[in-house]
Amino acid sequence: MPEKNLLEQKKNNLMKALNRQGADYVPTMLASSCAEVAWTGQKVTDVIGDANAYVKAMTDVFEVMWGDANTFSGTLFTPAISDIIEPVQNKFGPDGVTPEHVQMPQMERGEYDQLIEDPFGFVANVLLPRKYPKLFEDREYAKKTIKAIAADKAYAMGVLFGMTDKVLAEKYGITGICNFADVFSNPVDTLFDYLRGFKGTLTDLRRQPDKVKAACDRLWETYNLPKLQGTPAPFPYACHMTHIAPYLSPKQFYEIYWPYEKFWIERAAAARTKVWIMLEGRWENVWECFKEVPKDSCILHIDDDDIIKAKEVLGDYQIIEGGLKMASVRTDSPEKIKDDVKKIIDACQPGDGFLFCTDKAWIAPGDVNQNLIDAYNFAHEYSLSRTQK
Repeated sequence: MPEKNLLEQKKNNLMKALNRQGADYVPTMLASSCAEVAWTGQKVTDVIGDANAYVKAMTDVFEVMWGDANTFSGTLFTPAISDIIEPVQNKFGPDGVTPEHVQMPQMERGEYDQLIEDPFGFVANVLLPRKYPKLFEDREYAKKTIKAIAADKAYAMGVLFGMTDKVLAEKYGITGICNFADVFSNPVDTLFDYLRGFKGTLTDLRRQPDKVKAACDRLWETYNLPKLQGTPAPFPYACHMTHIAPYLSPKQFYEIYWPYEKFWIERAAAARTKVWIMLEGRWENVWECFKEVPKDSCILHIDDDDIIKAKEVLGDYQIIEGGLKMASVRTDSPEKIKDDVKKIIDACQPGDGFLFCTDKAWIAPGDVNQNLIDAYNFAHEYSLSRTQK
């Protein structure tokens, strides 16, 4: 089959599944950092400086593995960052493949009033000098460092992501469904990720909840809302990697997190498009919230929750993505994995609105292995055979 026709065939079937129009089979989704490179026997740190070699290592597995669509495949940084600035929050581990993130919250618990008064000024004049004092002490160093960081981001997020997506689409017929130029950041996640960290944010929610709410409202007003003034593109979809939500009580979630999330989802629904959301961790205790927004306005990636239960509860309201546990890929027998895939397809394929994917992204050596390849190929073949009966 000509490659162009393969892309059209896979994308047409993907849209049928997303629009509940009788897909021929369940689309399979990719979500990876750089584990595909390890599958070829190489380290990311050794090949990432050669864009062509990196992209080949990232995509070779699809010579033997079926894939229909992609949420993301790549890295937001290169090893060069570690040589550019300290402290570094994102780097590759000793294996040369696995990305590592270290939280380094700089905001103190008594500084909410400063954040609320002027978020941008507080970050620029207080937090950045506190974290990177040399940038504010040596002008030539600062110019050189900022230029190098910008070049690294452009290479990782522009060149490498762009080239990888192009090969996935043109050679393997794999469509990218997420628009990373339209990434949503819930202000509660912003506070959690960049300002107060895990311990600080959860402690503040108990001890000074009013300050947290006021700070999040201010971040929403000054940072988020201006980005949401335009109309989202119909495809690929706007996306969101959630973080703090599974650590909130249902009461906290509905009071402080959901109003922002709901606004963003409804904005996309009004534009007749969808949003892709990574439901990191467990969300079962707040699943009902997704029945408050328009039908099929969300593609919900299920992480630690039970995919079959998610389909039962939410499958008539929103698109569900997930199914295959990465722990299973690493530890279970091929027979056990095949039986599990059958159960997942049998339960989740009827009525469309389901995308097969791993619960976690492929980030470490061994994540992409023969079990994963066989599971994806079997999911495609088995779901296809069910529609042909």
